[in-house]
Amino acid sequence: MRILIAAITTLTMTVSIAAIAHEGAQGIVKERMDGMKAIGQQVKIMVPMMKGTLPYDPATVEESAGIIETHAGEQFTKLFPDGSHEKPSEALPDIWEDWSKFTDLASQLERSAAELKTVAANNGPEGDFKGALGNVLKTCKSCHRDFRE
Repeated sequence: MRILIAAITTLTMTVSIAAIAHEGAQGIVKERMDGMKAIGQQVKIMVPMMKGTLPYDPATVEESAGIIETHAGEQFTKLFPDGSHEKPSEALPDIWEDWSKFTDLASQLERSAAELKTVAANNGPEGDFKGALGNVLKTCKSCHRDFRE
């Protein structure tokens, strides 16, 4: 649980810093930064539920997970054409050097978000919600660790 809390804190700080990084972004880089900002906003909505500072609200979680799902998988990877890692992008060249791992993580995010959405749509218990959101956060952390400055 401590690792999960650390991941949540790191992700929240990353989203805050990302707002500054968007300055000067254009085209496909801006589009993918905006998509990641949308994902981060949804995480910010759900993390207080995970921590217990807000009550678990399955309808809100279902909506947030759906938004994350729409920004994951192939919708995500198509925003990373070759050569799109110049500043202000924070994408590392490792994305294109290990494209298979990168696309696997994007697909994993899509699956994890779909699982989270299903848990919420079925009014799943809070423990299932926390586990499913934890999987989403772990995927985000893995991708950021390996493929982002």
